[in-house]
Amino acid sequence: MLPEGTFEGRTAVVTGGGSGLGRAMALELARLGASVVVAGRREEPLVETVSLAEARGGRGLAQPADVRDPDVVEALMDAAVDRFGRIDILINNAAGNFVVKAEDLSPNGWRAVVGIVLDGSFLCSRAAGRRMIEQRDGGAILSVIASYAWTGGPGTVHS
Repeated sequence: MLPEGTFEGRTAVVTGGGSGLGRAMALELARLGASVVVAGRREEPLVETVSLAEARGGRGLAQPADVRDPDVVEALMDAAVDRFGRIDILINNAAGNFVVKAEDLSPNGWRAVVGIVLDGSFLCSRAAGRRMIEQRDGGAILSVIASYAWTGGPGTVHS
């Protein structure tokens, strides 16, 4: 466990930050002193994550965003910089998945998962990375994946 204040003065953007692992990571980063920007498609859970972070003394911003849209991703990163002055950490946690037999997977289902996980991670990494380069003092990007992306598994051909 890292001590409180470890990320004081840093800003973290967490995609898929409204629930599950994304929420847990955002809350821990806030506990460690980072300002957190949580992104996702549904505003209500994002606002709840920020409320939880602020109740614990953190600072946050709920930013609804679809990571498949390059313009929306740029606006997300602009909002982070506008509000907190910088981006130091990006956690690519947004994901889309559903268990379905490969022969039953529709082209739209395929595009939805690949668009969020692959394209979204690229778009967010590129946008955050550009800002980190401009800051001239680095940053960190973490991309969360499912272990079955390496090994495969029933119903997960799209991952």
